[in-house]
Amino acid sequence: MDEPKVLLMQPPIYDFALYDLFFKPYGLLRIGKWLQQNGYGISYLNALDWHDRASISALGRVRRSAHGTGKFFRVPADLPAHIPPIRKQYSRYGILPQSICAALKESRPDLVFITTGMTYWYEGVTEAVALVREQAPEAKVLLGGIYATLMAEHALQVTGADAVITGDGRQQLQEVLGSWGFPVPDGPIPLQPLLLDAAWEDAAGVLRLNTGCPLHCDYCASDLITPVFQRGDPHEGFELLMEMRRRFGIRHIGFYDDALLMHSDRVFKPFLELVIRSGLDWKFYTPNAVHIKLIDREVAELMSRSGFQEVRMGYESSSTEFHEAHDHKFDHGDLHRAVSLLKGAGFTRGSLPVYILAGLPGQSMRDVMGSVNAAGRAGLSASIAEFSPVPGTPAWELACEQSRYPIRTEPLFHNNSFQVTAWDGLTREDMQQLKLAARATRSQR
Repeated sequence: MDEPKVLLMQPPIYDFALYDLFFKPYGLLRIGKWLQQNGYGISYLNALDWHDRASISALGRVRRSAHGTGKFFRVPADLPAHIPPIRKQYSRYGILPQSICAALKESRPDLVFITTGMTYWYEGVTEAVALVREQAPEAKVLLGGIYATLMAEHALQVTGADAVITGDGRQQLQEVLGSWGFPVPDGPIPLQPLLLDAAWEDAAGVLRLNTGCPLHCDYCASDLITPVFQRGDPHEGFELLMEMRRRFGIRHIGFYDDALLMHSDRVFKPFLELVIRSGLDWKFYTPNAVHIKLIDREVAELMSRSGFQEVRMGYESSSTEFHEAHDHKFDHGDLHRAVSLLKGAGFTRGSLPVYILAGLPGQSMRDVMGSVNAAGRAGLSASIAEFSPVPGTPAWELACEQSRYPIRTEPLFHNNSFQVTAWDGLTREDMQQLKLAARATRSQR
């Protein structure tokens, strides 16, 4: 058959809030690179594209920062009728539907690969599938990504897609494509993404050195989505970094790693040494946070010298009992050691935010406030990370037992805006107080 035409698609998103903090469909672009290597023609449709002219004309320009992050187009939307309202505005984020339709008509794809993010974003996926059916009825539609992996049966029943691919999905993709009469791709799926112009013409880039995470935190889905941790190659990572610089002028980079500092002597440190030797100006960010236990003096100094603007850390709680029960991430003394090393390397309070988890089943206001206060005393900026129940994790069953919402059957309730595990010990009002207390740590000098 002729070269099959594949459209990679980032769907619109329905949520109560959405901000572009180095938002790229990394996994989708890895699949795109694999397919291109095997003779498929690839195009890309970004339904979150803030450059879209028709959307700018209708909705106005959105506010963006100089380093490539910022807001998306936003239109207020109604919650589905069976969802009780809350005191937040639900919205559709993304370009106009007519812009999506125009792009689908132009691309005339044989296959459409749609990436999925959070489980509670499925309304945007369903909309995207419906628009494909309308504008490209002959195309086959495949879903992959987080929602597709964690709730495959729901995704297949609700969205109208032809197939749902879970996890890495290489064997599934080969079987599905072969059954539909398309060429069966060979070889491993690349660790690095496809650098399509339409996906990377921006001030911000993203990079991932390692894949997966060897830890098994009971509130996290990392090992469900990527069961096997795979150490990266520092030279391949650096080559990708330089290619983004050469082709797109990108110098602001967010790391997508779940375990950036794991095996740092063999991956992260050699990578940063290559960056420093390049003599180029880089700005690096850690939206996913790093593991506190793995910060040593050399890591701190290399991060400072290479251009890291922040070192976000996964603190979660100041309670030893919390870490013994949930994640075994670090011992109490690790935080003070890491902070001392980072500040010694030149980082300030404002560049050292820590995530504190709030809303885990049974977690109390008192416990979380103690962690916020501990972060402040340690000279850190605290950010509250509101718990969202993740299907398949150990914390999921506890959340199902405690929640007053039907979270097993309705993914929209997984959105942390509903605070599904609220109880007398940590109410909605308590959560607001925690956020105010965390904000106070960020204003201190």
